[in-house]
Amino acid sequence: MSYFFRFSKTVLSLATYIIRSRKQETKRAYELIAAVEQQLGGTFQPATRRKIAVSYGIYNPMICDAFARLHGRYTTNAEKERLIHYFICSSLFDDFTDHEIITEEQLLSISFNPDQYKATTFDEKAFLQSHLLLKDFVKDKEAYGRITHLLYKAQIESKKQHQSQLPDEMIEQITFYKGGFSVLLCRHYLDLDAGAAEEDCWYTIGTIIQLTNDLFDIYKDLQDDIDTLPDRMTNAYTFEQFFHTRITAMRAAITAMPHPQKEKEVFALAMAGIYSFGLIALDQLKQLQGDAMQLPDFKTLPRKALIVDMEKPGNLVKWLRFTYKYAQI
Repeated sequence: MSYFFRFSKTVLSLATYIIRSRKQETKRAYELIAAVEQQLGGTFQPATRRKIAVSYGIYNPMICDAFARLHGRYTTNAEKERLIHYFICSSLFDDFTDHEIITEEQLLSISFNPDQYKATTFDEKAFLQSHLLLKDFVKDKEAYGRITHLLYKAQIESKKQHQSQLPDEMIEQITFYKGGFSVLLCRHYLDLDAGAAEEDCWYTIGTIIQLTNDLFDIYKDLQDDIDTLPDRMTNAYTFEQFFHTRITAMRAAITAMPHPQKEKEVFALAMAGIYSFGLIALDQLKQLQGDAMQLPDFKTLPRKALIVDMEKPGNLVKWLRFTYKYAQI
């Protein structure tokens, strides 16, 4: 069977699975959220509740199931429950920091001394319950602790991106640490043995996801005066080369994994589908730049020039084209 036909068959199968699973997993998340609310006698903020369910609903089939398939299976119900608790923690942590609901001293304490923390609000109680559940489960507590400390530092440092004068190198490190370590953390919630190359894949795809999110959020971040690498971009072609270094690193890590070639090919295709979103955003920016030496000032552009509409047929075609190109290993 030619690569094109194998690609088409696998893409159709994965797309069908993700669409079906996304609906089922979002429902699962809402059910667990409701159970937590009933147990603790409170409610999440509507935006937080939706963020937990929607984020988990797409994350599990696109990321965690892709890694689980390397080991010949999908995520189990127990793993799925842990991942929902992870999104409860991550979403509430964002609320704590973005809205300054608790002090930095409280944030440090609830994160690293949860056994001694005295929760008073529903959000604190929900975070604490999920955090302790995950902390008690993980087997490699030393590695898990190291990752959580690095992620915590990056999340705190990211607050400096608001109206910042940070050098690009510091923003790059914050971006990579936030994205990379938040995804690598999830590897510890699965009942899988992952070697160094596989852990490298978890981290690297996380950096690509964070860069892609920042590319899609250029307009929003400009309105909020948040400095990101894409916001500071002056040349779309140069930034595309930088983005490609992450793809190259990811493809090298996939090749280095000890799994059978067939499983790695399916995994590589799933990951290429993720890279493609960032490449579509960059393609749109290259069209804005055209033959000019640099991009126009983003602040002078209308919202529609910076928003990536994935419902456009042309973008769906680009997604297939980029996925086909970068799926081969």
